[in-house]
Amino acid sequence: MEFPEAQLKNLVTDARRILLTGPQNANLDVLATVLAWSIFLKKQKKDFDIVLSETKNSLNFIKIDIELENNLHPQGKFQILLDINKTKVKQLSYDIKDDKLVIDIVPEQGVFSDQDVSSQNTDYLYDLILVFGASNLVALGENFIKHSEFFYQTKIVNFDRVLANENFGVLNIVDTTATSLGEMSYEFLKPYLNKELASLLLTSMIYATNSFQSAQVKPQTLETASALLVAGADRPKIIEFLYRTKDIVMLKTWGKVLARLQKKSSFLFSYLEHQEKNHLPEDFLELIKNLILTTPNTDVALIFYQLDFETTEVWLYSKANINAVDLSREWTGLGDKNFVKFLLARNLKDSQEIVLGELENKLSLLNRV
Repeated sequence: MEFPEAQLKNLVTDARRILLTGPQNANLDVLATVLAWSIFLKKQKKDFDIVLSETKNSLNFIKIDIELENNLHPQGKFQILLDINKTKVKQLSYDIKDDKLVIDIVPEQGVFSDQDVSSQNTDYLYDLILVFGASNLVALGENFIKHSEFFYQTKIVNFDRVLANENFGVLNIVDTTATSLGEMSYEFLKPYLNKELASLLLTSMIYATNSFQSAQVKPQTLETASALLVAGADRPKIIEFLYRTKDIVMLKTWGKVLARLQKKSSFLFSYLEHQEKNHLPEDFLELIKNLILTTPNTDVALIFYQLDFETTEVWLYSKANINAVDLSREWTGLGDKNFVKFLLARNLKDSQEIVLGELENKLSLLNRV
């Protein structure tokens, strides 16, 4: 696709403050690309924030002084409105008592009533949102659920490379032929490359292509990677981080997931006990995806995570042609087309029986169609 450089540049230039975000549990393609864009925005002296739900900045081998937050804070100013159409104000004062703001209003004549007072939130902190790697806004997780009105009322630039993208932005840059979000961003960010920015874009590309082994890799992809190396991208450090720094505890936890793995009908399932979630590999989602793709006749993978004795969190992963949101609708699954999470107020064993039984029926119906 032809990159809409002029349109994007105008949106960024006109913005007062920009929010960079992406899906909940963002992968390294999203994270590296978001950080690359943050370097560009910092060079442009733009005010911005990065907010990625349930994501930490694991790319600490690339030294940049940029903060990443998990939660979007309340947006805008809070206004208290008083209707003075019938009764005018003679005097106004305020004080703070016992952690409460007390506003005293003396009318010129007559009285004010409860019906004369209203409130509203105004002036969103951000006037532009850059969303990376989310096929829809629901994929942003809790940050969208809690602040949906803000997302609906604010201009969005939507960067993605998935055909199922819902084109929810005022500008939709969706390139299904791109190997990574980093490759998509290269043409726009090319004039601003430094060592750190180039390293982040190359990290995105190496991660998303499994070190350029993906069938989507084109000669142009390799040319871009070469240009990033010339610009100073630190390939040895990237490879060390992506492929040689798996903590022994993380490897043991992944080993437990595999040891407990079972297959039923067209889905795989395993479980994690309390606290084991803290020791999962950074690329856990990608490992699960590879399991589905490399296991014959498999459409879905489930991980049951025991939060406490009577609460279980379920992670449901699906192949590209299976909608995870639809499969988990009765449990109000939160996520995107191929990955959702939901909670059950049941213990680990009961949760497995309920979910596996229901999914077996649903997948059986789908396979008949």
